[in-house]
Amino acid sequence: MKTLISYDITSKHVEFKEEMFRLGYVEMFVNSKKYVYLPNTTLIHSSKNAVQCKDDAKRVSAILGVELERCISTNFGPDWSGIYGEPF
Repeated sequence: MKTLISYDITSKHVEFKEEMFRLGYVEMFVNSKKYVYLPNTTLIHSSKNAVQCKDDAKRVSAILGVELERCISTNFGPDWSGIYGEPF
């Protein structure tokens, strides 16, 4: 099961993403042979559930000493629509 997580933090955006990448999160995925680039503060994990993803974000923000202002994580299913975007 894939889980999508979207968050807002007060600072250290690059460091936060690097730590999340170390935990297996990615900022893009492939759909029908096309790359889908997620918005800047959104990541996806291929095997963690919504609670695990939220807890990872809380833990990483605490380690970095930044406020996790907003965070939502949810299962990512087959019924979605979006703009595929470009790499950052």
